[in-house]
Amino acid sequence: MEDIEGASTKALLDRFKQAVGRANEYLTNEEYQQAMALYYDASQSADEMTQRFLSLLIKTAPNTAHKTLLVEVLSWRLRYFTAQYDYHLAVAQTLTGLPREEWIARLETILVLSQSLVDLILPIYKQDSDPGIRNRIKDLFDDWITGIRNLILNLRSWGMASAQAARVLEWAMDNGIG
Repeated sequence: MEDIEGASTKALLDRFKQAVGRANEYLTNEEYQQAMALYYDASQSADEMTQRFLSLLIKTAPNTAHKTLLVEVLSWRLRYFTAQYDYHLAVAQTLTGLPREEWIARLETILVLSQSLVDLILPIYKQDSDPGIRNRIKDLFDDWITGIRNLILNLRSWGMASAQAARVLEWAMDNGIG
């Protein structure tokens, strides 16, 4: 199964396995920078594989109901991430110093994960012609953007900031979301 735009699926799986294996070795040897780079490479391979499988599921769905179910599963995962923004922000607000910064860092990680999930859903939105599915995804994206905007406003009102939140919002705008 060769992908015209990228490496074959087997090559991608091999890249993932090799990156994780080498990263584990570097981690064991306390060579953290090299381990981080390889784990990042592995995560990129995993994201690409997820996108391939998701595209395949959508293309081979026997009917609209199956597509809708898949979109709903993905949408509830994104809604979970969006709810986590407020949770982590509320916890961070109760803390000071380094613990607060750690909770903001966790929040930023969740923002990146939500962006990655939106990046997986975006091709479905752009390519699917079913108005019901497109409307569901548009509503989901609207809620996601609202969550990020509220997060940024809450951070500002509490004298905190997140460059990552601004970057994710900018990415969304650049991709025609919101």
